[in-house]
Amino acid sequence: MNSRRAAAYRFSSMIALVLAVLTGIEYVAALYHAGAVIMFLLALAKAYFVVNFFMHISRLWRTDGGH
Repeated sequence: MNSRRAAAYRFSSMIALVLAVLTGIEYVAALYHAGAVIMFLLALAKAYFVVNFFMHISRLWRTDGGH
């Protein structure tokens, strides 16, 4: 496997780990009846990671033809 592909796999794995940690925090927050604002902020953080890194939304505005 070339180094570029390996780096992409590591990066995707790191993002998946971040999403898993945020989900765990969300679960604990729900157990302790955290407010709607906290739950919304956690959901917003998770949405950012999904949209930006897995859906590659940042490539839409690149001029190098990345999308």
